[in-house]
Amino acid sequence: MGRPGFEAVYDAYKDLVFQTAYLYLKDWYAAEDIMQETFLRYYIYMEHTKVENARKWLLTAAKNMALNHIRDIARSTSLGMEEDEEGSLGSEESSEDIFFARLWRREVIRSADTILGALYRKSRRWFDAVTLVYCMGKPQKEVAACMGMSLDSFQSMLYRAKNWIKKHYREEYDHIYRT
Repeated sequence: MGRPGFEAVYDAYKDLVFQTAYLYLKDWYAAEDIMQETFLRYYIYMEHTKVENARKWLLTAAKNMALNHIRDIARSTSLGMEEDEEGSLGSEESSEDIFFARLWRREVIRSADTILGALYRKSRRWFDAVTLVYCMGKPQKEVAACMGMSLDSFQSMLYRAKNWIKKHYREEYDHIYRT
């Protein structure tokens, strides 16, 4: 299929995939994330397999990812409630420590979303490389092969992406990781 074929599918179905995710989630940003993840998986999947009906594949994937997202939120909410119960039943941490730990985690997640969004706008290839290697834990060699690059070229691209992140977001991360 190749890059032009992918771009045609993306242009044709991006709004529909977003609407499908939004229908389930009722959250604009989460629906955008699901849309991006759906097309990332489609891009990787189409490299190895012929997709007979791209529309059906994309809508099914978006629906499943949205439902998984809802399930994960429900789990984290119930786990958060369990943590609250432990904190009130004599945990070593004070409620103030628990509050600030949660606040710090939220700030880290918000910063990561901001940085990955900016990286996506800067370079889709950099975004793909960083998310596949550092967020999804894929081996660099495997991702380089999927992207049609030599390992050395791929590692150079990762290096440039990391330096770009450091240059534009160092202050934000220094604030988060300051002790």
